[in-house]
Amino acid sequence: MTPFRDLPREIQTSLRDAYAAEMALQTTTCSLDEKIRRFAAWLAPQGISFEANDLPQKRG
Repeated sequence: MTPFRDLPREIQTSLRDAYAAEMALQTTTCSLDEKIRRFAAWLAPQGISFEANDLPQKRG
C-alpha cells in the first residue's frame, strides 16, 4: 500500500475531489474518526493507505 502522504499533491487533490463527489450521496458524519475510517476504506482498494497522520497540518 502506498501511504497517502507519499502521493504527489495533485494526485491527493484528485482523490479528495473524487471522494467528495461520491460522499455527497452518502450520509454525513461529524466524527473525525469516522471520516478518516471512511476515506481509508475508500482508498484501500486503490492500494493507498490513509491514517490520521496523513491529515494536513496547520501552519502557524
